[in-house]
Amino acid sequence: MRKSKGVDGNLPVWLSSKILSAVDYIHAAKKEEDATDSSHTESLRRIAEVNEHFDSEEMCWVMMLLVLPKLNRILKNSDEFRDHTKMKEERTIQ
Repeated sequence: MRKSKGVDGNLPVWLSSKILSAVDYIHAAKKEEDATDSSHTESLRRIAEVNEHFDSEEMCWVMMLLVLPKLNRILKNSDEFRDHTKMKEERTIQ
């Protein structure tokens, strides 16, 4: 009988179910706090809790994935991105 390694054996470490589950666990609290305009006490508590179970590399991946939406907004608001988008639109065949 052939044993399957599952999806985690075929993906980069930052896409492993362990990392993504931690990101979801923390992000769920942040989303709820943002919706209610409350402080980020629960998401900070969850970050500390996850930190107890992860090594420093894993925690680094978790934190990087958590900041990706903000980084995306920063990039999209840059002049370079707007210039690139405009250039791509001009080069696109209608």
